[in-house]
Amino acid sequence: MKLATFNLYQFAAPPYYWYELSSSNRYSDQSWNDKKQWIKDQLRLLDADVVGFQEVFSVKELQQLTESVGYPYFCTVDTPARDPEYPDVFIKPVVALASRYHIDALDTVEVSETLLDELPLTMDFMFSRLPIRARIDAGDGLGEVLVYVTHLKSKRPKLDDLEYSDDVDWALRGSDTLQRLSRGHVASLLQRGAEATALYHDVSRELEFSVSQPVVLLGDLNDRANSIPIAALKMQDNIYEIGGIKQTEWPPGVKAGLYDYRLADTFDLAEGMRQQARPFTHIYRGEGDVLDYILVSNALNQKNHDSLGKVADYKVYNAHLQSDGVGNHKQSDHAQVVVDIQPRKPVANPDVSGASSEPVLTDDPLPFVAPVTESITRQAFIELAGGVHQSHKGYKDWNSQNKWSNFWQFFFDTGHGWVKSVYGAVPIDELYQKRRHSIEHIIPKSFLKDYLRKAGVAENVRQGATVNPFNFAACERGMNSYRSNFPFDMDGDKVKRPFRLDLNPDIYMTTGLDAENEWVIPSRTRGDIARALLYMTLTYGIDELYNRHVDTLVHWAKVDPPSAWELAYNEWIFNRLGIRNPFIASPEEALVLLNDRLLLESILISTDRT
Repeated sequence: MKLATFNLYQFAAPPYYWYELSSSNRYSDQSWNDKKQWIKDQLRLLDADVVGFQEVFSVKELQQLTESVGYPYFCTVDTPARDPEYPDVFIKPVVALASRYHIDALDTVEVSETLLDELPLTMDFMFSRLPIRARIDAGDGLGEVLVYVTHLKSKRPKLDDLEYSDDVDWALRGSDTLQRLSRGHVASLLQRGAEATALYHDVSRELEFSVSQPVVLLGDLNDRANSIPIAALKMQDNIYEIGGIKQTEWPPGVKAGLYDYRLADTFDLAEGMRQQARPFTHIYRGEGDVLDYILVSNALNQKNHDSLGKVADYKVYNAHLQSDGVGNHKQSDHAQVVVDIQPRKPVANPDVSGASSEPVLTDDPLPFVAPVTESITRQAFIELAGGVHQSHKGYKDWNSQNKWSNFWQFFFDTGHGWVKSVYGAVPIDELYQKRRHSIEHIIPKSFLKDYLRKAGVAENVRQGATVNPFNFAACERGMNSYRSNFPFDMDGDKVKRPFRLDLNPDIYMTTGLDAENEWVIPSRTRGDIARALLYMTLTYGIDELYNRHVDTLVHWAKVDPPSAWELAYNEWIFNRLGIRNPFIASPEEALVLLNDRLLLESILISTDRT
């Protein structure tokens, strides 16, 4: 079953206008025909079984168009609104759904009384565009799928038209306009956030009846993946207590069961996607961003061993946004997102070896991953790690709150403040209390940025490398001015590398400095650092090590296996970001990777490869 989300960009048939009585807000007959033909061609290209549409003004025309390209079923749940004074001007679009499969039931989403009571909303609050809630019979394998089509409120500030009299000073006009814009931004955020949580409440109530119900949400969500509204819609954040009872005291199965009431981003689930930059779906003032999403319930999450289906493919069709020279009005200002969801074949009971082709959600620290029985590729390692971490922000853009919530918070929320800093012997909670704490990058930020930029890596991957928490180590502030644990450097286009990696004796572990006042790696942290370096070089394709470098790192990782706090940190990062360091695992699992010479050869400089 293939599903797509498709923002049409002002689908209003002539002679109608959208929003304003202006010639620029109306299609000529020729441009309208061009637009319809492009949409038909695009639908044939997408080849989706179910398509959710946004920005629909001319409903009848869209139904005729979709029927002509093989979609016999079509629905909306609202009527586009027109300006009372100018009936030819549409002022509010609707969403629509076209399907090759029969639509068994159709309604919209009601805003629950709980939201109206507990959020600062008026009693007449409603969606800016009513979402579709349709039950579709997908046939054998998946059965009945509950499909939502939505278009959340945009980031555009909600402002009333205002004209100033001539006697109002321009400075006052400017100040008043900024104040109104400030209020407008918050009003838009509140509307969008309320719509997101209303959708989540509806999905959650449905899943309370049956956690095995496949749910797919298609939509233009008008916000970034790490935004508050989308967080409120997916509810992927870790929960540390329920009703005052801490996570460690929950009954068995509760933690894993929470995933039954969460929505997952299909980009994160599709095989092979997370090791590449996320494709943009919209361009604003020259900057690409992601606004269009397809989310699924746990019944379609392959990490769930009871799932009915899995996300087999994820594609974004955005070529028209950047290279064809045709204006948005004849095409669209959004990309189309398509996912292929395939029924999951029944999995036989695992044998005594525990091998399984699928991860299983349990109450273990991380989803179980079958031991690797033969050499794996670097790409397979990246998928095992949950993909390549990406970010719109680099480390230089982080403030103290970002550093707290993405690193320091772990040590205090999980009771690991006793862990000592990477070089010295001072506990982290003491460092933090004395404000002597600092984040050390195990591979320096400067090296990562220069190396990855020269390799042509996308900016959000480069930014993600600088904020990847597996490259962080707690450090005393004064120590962070010394060279890092990765003594490689860039000299123009060339990489300068040391002859060997050295481990300094424990006599220096209390200060982190040797006799020449340079950094050292105490033996008690050699395993931590080795696992971080192996993970980062494999994940980001840093193939600059000699054989003796790899041998040293593998030796350190073997003789100093992960401690309890390191395993807990790996789990904490996985729950927050969906990534993990596969070397931070049980000795049995880690040894398989550490002994995989073909895998580790991928980070060797070419002259050292066999």
